[in-house]
Amino acid sequence: MGEHIKVDEIKKFLEEKIQELKKEKEVLELILSLLESGMIGPHSPIKAEPRPGEKIVPLRSSDGTLLAEMYVGKTEMRIVPFTELSVDVPPFRQFFIARVLEGIKKKDLDRIERGQLDPSKAFDYEIIVDRKIIKEIRLKNIFDERRRMDIKSSIKWTLEKMFEKTKKKRSSLRS
Repeated sequence: MGEHIKVDEIKKFLEEKIQELKKEKEVLELILSLLESGMIGPHSPIKAEPRPGEKIVPLRSSDGTLLAEMYVGKTEMRIVPFTELSVDVPPFRQFFIARVLEGIKKKDLDRIERGQLDPSKAFDYEIIVDRKIIKEIRLKNIFDERRRMDIKSSIKWTLEKMFEKTKKKRSSLRS
């Protein structure tokens, strides 16, 4: 009779262990699929937290992929990409930085020179990068809604084009 109890205990232990391993396998497969899709990686962004007074605006591609979150405050905006995107992938430098951000800076500098804008209220930006991967884009001194909307549509378009190019590059590397 004692032998029978031990066999039942061993059987129960093995069944529980198999269930644990099945759950672990599912989690590992999910992580692997996220790695392969480029959604996470060694330099993936860490989820940013909104600061007091900021509202979160998700930026999605036309197919619904979450590209980034935009944190909009009273006079500042932060954009945190959700996938690894290099500063070298067009049209980031050529369009978003050179034309959009530098264009806004130039307009504000012109307004300062004409005495229409206090220098402390001039638009400025900072791009946080780690090993060429964009971690965060910080925009300062954004006072009007029109400028916010222009930046939002420009960064959304830019990130979508970058994401498409990065996705194509990754899939051609796997082939």
